[in-house]
Amino acid sequence: MNDRSARPKRVLHIVSGMNRGGAETMIMNMYRHADRSRVQFDFISHREETCDYDPEIISLGGRVFYVPSIGTAGLLSYIKRIRDVLIEKGPFSAVHAHTDFQTGFAALAAKLAGVPVRICHSHNTAWKPNPRFMDAVQLRLFRRLMFACSTALCACGQDAGRFLFGGKKMSKNAVHLLQNGIDLARFQEANSRSKAGMRKRFGIRENALVIGHVGRFFEQKNHPFLLELAGSLKKTGTPFQAVFAGDGPLRKQIEEQAARLGLEDEVLFLGVVEDVPSLMRTFDVFVMPSLFEGLPLVLVEAQASGLPCVVSDTITKETDLGLGLLKRVSLGAGFDRWAEEIGRAQQAEQPAWPDIESALAARGYDAKANLTRLMDLYSISLAEGQ
Repeated sequence: MNDRSARPKRVLHIVSGMNRGGAETMIMNMYRHADRSRVQFDFISHREETCDYDPEIISLGGRVFYVPSIGTAGLLSYIKRIRDVLIEKGPFSAVHAHTDFQTGFAALAAKLAGVPVRICHSHNTAWKPNPRFMDAVQLRLFRRLMFACSTALCACGQDAGRFLFGGKKMSKNAVHLLQNGIDLARFQEANSRSKAGMRKRFGIRENALVIGHVGRFFEQKNHPFLLELAGSLKKTGTPFQAVFAGDGPLRKQIEEQAARLGLEDEVLFLGVVEDVPSLMRTFDVFVMPSLFEGLPLVLVEAQASGLPCVVSDTITKETDLGLGLLKRVSLGAGFDRWAEEIGRAQQAEQPAWPDIESALAARGYDAKANLTRLMDLYSISLAEGQ
């Protein structure tokens, strides 16, 4: 059949760029499980260069359209360009914007283009490390636009919803919580592999405490703290290796800082790693000292790998799967306290996979189950004959 009814429904996701971040990985986890004969994902990216997931998107039948960011294109041009994509490349059943406080402008463009479902999604609990009074005023204005132009609001967790949409919307249950789901089968398989074999594959030391971190090199991830912590551990004579996976604009700066601190032998920079479940298998402890987060998917992935995690208390308690693996510590507690907690975490007993799987499913981190909820938000039925 060649009629329009036989074609898959198309959903347009609006992102900064489809590099390996929590929100982007969450989208891809659901995209991979979707029946693409019935629904297809397309993307507007603000990055002109090819991003990590772009080739896979295209291989799955999706499209990636480049639209410059508001800061580059200007506000009116930005709205017009998104509207033009929607009209010229559509029809689209839904638009799903993942750019936090800018999502209202994407929803406005979709409303002008006549798209029936328009979703604004919050993935963070803060805008910047030290917001000013005028930032709060600006955010209130942005909220009004989101509320006026969207048909649904989404958040990865309670704290992220309160940040972007306000407490009133959360108290009225006006925000759909859609946790950052993962592919459970990949972690089950990786957890059965040999740790020594995985360390050899990634070039990681076998006879050392391996402290792992996976994240983009942005200010909020607080990589300088991790390096100072590594320097403190080195002074104690503890045999260890700190492994950083990821890329980003601050990576070169962090590598230079590691060299200045004399940590070339203790710190390993892997760059972007596609097989995160296998990489997690190489770590002894996962450490995440972020300044702020939404609901970091990588922290869910670490617990799915049975890893003890030492994280900053700026990260929401919602990330705790109840497996006894998560310890939250103040960034002001000092490096000795962090080192002490890492030492304790190393001794933690790894939970069995059935317990991990049960905790993930109960808290909404199964990507397959979340896909069904997402399709309901899009008003797209995946049932035969509909």
